[in-house]
Amino acid sequence: MQTTKRLITRKAHSYLARPGDETTHIYLLIDGWAARYRLLSDGRRQITALYVPGDFCDLAWRRTPAAPQHVITLTPVRAVRIETTTLERLVECDPLVRHALRRKAHLESEWQCEWLISLGRRNGLERLAHLFCELVERAGQVSKGRGSCEMPLTQVDLADISGLTPVHVNRTLQQMRRSGLIDLSAKKLRVHDLPALRKIAFFKSKDAETDTARDARDALNLFDIFPADLRQGPSKALSASGRAKRPPHLSRRKGNIARTAPNRGTGIATR
Repeated sequence: MQTTKRLITRKAHSYLARPGDETTHIYLLIDGWAARYRLLSDGRRQITALYVPGDFCDLAWRRTPAAPQHVITLTPVRAVRIETTTLERLVECDPLVRHALRRKAHLESEWQCEWLISLGRRNGLERLAHLFCELVERAGQVSKGRGSCEMPLTQVDLADISGLTPVHVNRTLQQMRRSGLIDLSAKKLRVHDLPALRKIAFFKSKDAETDTARDARDALNLFDIFPADLRQGPSKALSASGRAKRPPHLSRRKGNIARTAPNRGTGIATR
């Protein structure tokens, strides 16, 4: 099956979309972070979504003729650009792709609900604690009650996500450091006591669902969405060879997709 896709690279602080831009494609992030935001007429900004490796940016573009908000890269980004017409054909013809995108959309909706709850009910400490728990789960590593992830977000970014002032963010981060909960330096977040941070944030782990991005990548890989040049400089979301592995429960047979009993313990690691 022929598909329309292109590997793109963008420098940090480059726009992937501006309000009103025609949405003829979406991006699948391979490396780097991006953010979606709304800018008020007086210059105030609210970040409404973060995109990390393995995320689609933005699934809502499948149903809208134009981008409603800005999307900007926070770091250098590598992504696969997929035409929406191509994606719709994949969704229509293969249940694996359809199921993967539905699960991904469901998970994104869950995170968005938690952001809304943070803005409406959590205090400053709880807001940042929940955000850090989320990012560690989505883009980091967890082991023995500790967690870590890259942290390209500035204190202004954190303020524009949490609805706090930069001064409030700074004081809250100092409080978290003094309490021994986190260390934030050199664009790296280290959580020293993840259970305590989760308790503070009223955080409900979605760890059982974090293979959603893996499933989406695997399903798209069935149709050879991933270009050959992804072998150069693979991210941690790819296999050691730089090529996304096909999981044991997804295989081809004479050009068709054959399904065998799934093994939940294998597949592409995205975390």
